[in-house]
Amino acid sequence: METNLTSFIKSINPLPDDILEDVISHFQHLEYPKNYFLLKQGNPCKYLWFLVKGAVRYFYTDEDGKESNVWFSIDKDIVSDAPSFASQNPSNENIQLLEDSELYAIEYNDLKNLLQKHHAFALWHISLIEKYYITQIEDRISDLQFLTSKQRYEKLLAQFPTISNRVSLGHISSYLNITQETLSRIRSGKK
Repeated sequence: METNLTSFIKSINPLPDDILEDVISHFQHLEYPKNYFLLKQGNPCKYLWFLVKGAVRYFYTDEDGKESNVWFSIDKDIVSDAPSFASQNPSNENIQLLEDSELYAIEYNDLKNLLQKHHAFALWHISLIEKYYITQIEDRISDLQFLTSKQRYEKLLAQFPTISNRVSLGHISSYLNITQETLSRIRSGKK
């Protein structure tokens, strides 16, 4: 029987069955409640997670305690702080569940060992980085520079159609870098 994790791995780059089986055997199945922190700012990111079901926010907290949301993951998505995971240095961000969530997790050392053991998995990992980190970061920077608030909101809805039912407007407005009042005007169609 094919799991969500198996389908996800195959969608990035298919792997031979024996390698796929070895990779999947290193993932742990986890369930955590709403508001659980997968990662807290200042700690190294020790896991790469696959979010089967749930919603996640990535955010920074400044010295004054102000939170700034920088990303969301919703259902069947990869979750990690890539720079911290790769370097095992302290993270600059928090990763928090916004709903009760089901995930699979692989620990840093297990992933590294699999990358050394299987060339095909190393190529898969490169595809994952290209698709989920390089492309998303480039898009995010471009969106903030060139899209209007309304265009950014519409793009967010296109990417995450259920987000407005699952994530607070405060978190969404922070991510869009606008006030909640501006977001309310956009949502109501006012200028």
